[in-house]
Parts: sequence; C-alpha cells; structure tokens
Amino acid sequence: MPRAQAPQGPTAAVPAAASTLVRGLSVLELVAAAGDGIGVTDVAAKVGTDKSTASRLLATMRELGYVQQRARDRRYVLGSRCLWLAQAYRADHEDLVGLARPQLMGLRDATGETVYLAVREGVHVVYVAQEQSGQTVTVQSVIGTRTPLQRTAMGRAILATMGEADRDRLLDQIRANAAVSHAALDLEEVRADVRQARIRGWAAVDRHDDVTRLAAAITDPRGEPIAAITLAGPSFRVDPRVDELGAAVARVAGEVSGALSG
Repeated sequence: MPRAQAPQGPTAAVPAAASTLVRGLSVLELVAAAGDGIGVTDVAAKVGTDKSTASRLLATMRELGYVQQRARDRRYVLGSRCLWLAQAYRADHEDLVGLARPQLMGLRDATGETVYLAVREGVHVVYVAQEQSGQTVTVQSVIGTRTPLQRTAMGRAILATMGEADRDRLLDQIRANAAVSHAALDLEEVRADVRQARIRGWAAVDRHDDVTRLAAAITDPRGEPIAAITLAGPSFRVDPRVDELGAAVARVAGEVSGALSG
C-alpha cells in the first residue's frame, strides 16, 4: 500500500490570523506523508520556517499525542491520537461504506478494474474506500486522500447531479478556492465535462496520465449528491470499453443511492 500523499494542504484559503494553526497542520501532514519518519530539519525546510519553530510545533503535538518521536533516530511519526481521529471519521461514514462495499466489490469483479468510493467535503472529494483490481497493471489511490473536485471525474459527476443553482454556487466556490491556492483551473473544460456527464449519466476526466477514470454520483434520500464511485484503469484497457464501463459505474451508483433511500 503506498504512503499517504501530501494533500493540497490547509493553507489554501485560511486567514493569516490562523497562521500558527495552519503551520501546525502542515507539519502534521508532512509527518503523515513521510514514509519512514521525518526529522526537524526537513520539517522546517518544507514548511518554510526556522528549526526552533518546527521543533516547538512538533513538541506540542507530541505532548498531545498527534506525533511521536522514535528513540533510535529522533525522527517523528504519527501518534495514536491520529488513529482516534481516523476512527471517528470512518465511523461518520460507516453506513455509506457498509452499504457500498458489496457493490464496489461486484463492480471490481465484473470489470477487472479498481473501484473507489469518495465523499464530498465542500470543494473536495475524500477517498473512503477502494477495491483493488487483481490486474498486473493497476491504478492505486490512498484512503483519506483529499482532492479538489475539479481535478476528478467524481467531482464532475457530483456537479452533473446537482440542480443548476447549486451547481453554479459550487463552481463559484471552486473558482474562488483555486484563485487563492493558485491552482490551475479550466472552468470551461469542467462545464463541458459536466454537460457531457448529464447526457451520459456518468462522468470522465482527462488528466493526461494514461489513466481513464469514470464516475457516477451517489445521492441521499433527498436526491442530493453526497458521494461518488469511480472506476479507474489504464487507458489502453478502459477506453475500448468506455461506454460499457461507464454504464456499469452509473448502475452501481444508482444501486447504492437506492439502498440509502431504502
């Protein structure tokens, strides 16, 4: 299983008054992303602060249980408090994951490709479950990865399922967030993909990485999109079957939506 990817970071749209909190969260994310622990000097360099400030932040988090320092090399790794947070987060989505798991497994087995479940958090999606393909060439993600909506097929599927007014409001939020974080955003491309997703019933995104991702939204009993399912695989395998696989993803997302309503 690959290590957690360093997320987009909490620095994107946070007021300057909260800079200490932002810096502390950035440090915690660096510790989480480090494969075999990380030292104070590396933390300071990557966060852009002096070594004494980084040391104080790490010491505070160590006292609170969010990180721990290994005796053998003095490098920092995650502490048990992070496990408690992760368990609390998983519990909040336990019903959805439990309902979706059999369908995710069935979709993986039927298509031979990796399948993911993610929930929407504002202008991001967060991966909460995956069923890995047994193929030699596969696509991997990491549970807990938080990705801007506009970069994902899931985001386009969620936008396509919204009413026009809600969709425009969310696109405005995406545009504002991208401007603050200096992230690349082709809003017209996103809108075009969303229009196509509304016609087909499933969404796709071209990230120019030889991976094809097909997604469909999961709705709650009110019809609001709260999550999405993605099938992802190498383009050479997925593209020849794109309509068949897209329809399969949409069908499974509909089954999960129906289970939530039932």
